[in-house]
Amino acid sequence: MKNKFIHKLMYAISVVILFTADFAYSAPSAKAVVKTLITKYSLAMFGVAFFTILIYVGLAVYNKFFVSSQIKDFKLSKDSLRTPSDKDEAVMMFITKNRLK
Repeated sequence: MKNKFIHKLMYAISVVILFTADFAYSAPSAKAVVKTLITKYSLAMFGVAFFTILIYVGLAVYNKFFVSSQIKDFKLSKDSLRTPSDKDEAVMMFITKNRLK
């Protein structure tokens, strides 16, 4: 019984593989469609990579010239991870940590 089931399973798998492979190779026009899809996908990924690098460089320049020149001696206190006890202290901690004036 076990061998019969295995033979039927192998037969079913081989039938599926052989019949689907026949249809996959019968249409020669699919290469042109795949080529345009690959080209469009490559251009989109190049655009994503380019603008990611552009944003990273822009933010690095902004932080170096504009943010660091405004804040010279900013150091977090030892209790910077402490939670505030009331609303006023929370606002002051937010202003201090985000370097607002």
